[in-house]
Amino acid sequence: MKINNLGLLFLITAFFSCQQKNQCEIAEVITYEKDVAPVIEAKCFMCHAPDVYKKKASRVKIYDYKSLLAVANDKRLLGSIKHLEGFIAMPYKKDKKIDKCSILLIEKWVNSGLLK
Repeated sequence: MKINNLGLLFLITAFFSCQQKNQCEIAEVITYEKDVAPVIEAKCFMCHAPDVYKKKASRVKIYDYKSLLAVANDKRLLGSIKHLEGFIAMPYKKDKKIDKCSILLIEKWVNSGLLK
């Protein structure tokens, strides 16, 4: 099968654009205030915001540094967002995870010392 130059160019472009879409731009130093809090607010506050978490089934506070730190230290944060066995999957929808880059960012924050 012959591939002309235009077809080859298309395949190369498609390959590299797919590669770039799978990469996450994560800062070298991750902090709660600059990096993690915006992700938690965007992805989790529907159920875990200060004004709604008591009305939801979980009752888990994660809306400030102190409360998120507790959940991160006891492994529930990563266990839940990565849908690991033995943890309640979050978000609480079957086969629905937060995006890969957000998970990687939070994981890096946890593994690098939970900086405020």
